[in-house]
Amino acid sequence: MTSDRSGATQTTSNPPDGLAQPTEPTVTLTNHLDNLIDSTGSLRSMGKQMSESAGARQQKALFIAWQRRTNGRGKQAPKALLEEIGNLGFAWRDVARMMRVSVPAVQKWRRSGGVTGENRRRLASLLALCDEIAERYMIQEIASWFEMPISDQAPVTPIDLYAEGHADLVLEHAVGIDDTEQILTAYDTGWRERFRSGFEVYQDHDGQMSIRPKDA
Repeated sequence: MTSDRSGATQTTSNPPDGLAQPTEPTVTLTNHLDNLIDSTGSLRSMGKQMSESAGARQQKALFIAWQRRTNGRGKQAPKALLEEIGNLGFAWRDVARMMRVSVPAVQKWRRSGGVTGENRRRLASLLALCDEIAERYMIQEIASWFEMPISDQAPVTPIDLYAEGHADLVLEHAVGIDDTEQILTAYDTGWRERFRSGFEVYQDHDGQMSIRPKDA
């Protein structure tokens, strides 16, 4: 006896015309790397913009705080300002340089006064900057800090920066966030060539560090 099932034909269910079976997209390693590069590039660009914006706002805030302190210090007599600057440990030749006057002029101010309004504000500004840096960034012995090179790569000090009209760079250095190379470049775009040394440090046979000409 033959079963009715034997004559049955097997049929498969096909999708209606016009409807294709969806296929999963093929993601290759190259696609993944391209997407990763694009996304990280966008993140770096956004991060740079945010950093620049934050830096500009911080600079503005620091400048405002410094100017407020300057106005407060400007109420003091010039002799009192000079006395405080001297007590901080600054050499008078450095004070004169940062004030953009001669050493005899500073000595005259100390003896008999005669400070112009412009120079009085310069004295107040220098002392206010010292106040801002010492109090906000906990820098001790501020005069010694002003004399210290900002980097091992060049003998540029905060005194140099201030004397050449870059008090903003002195503040940035005090903050301690920005790369010192960026500060040096803002101060002098050719600083690498200007301060290139003809000597190098090396370890001698006895294990001690010594200095010798680079072409030796």
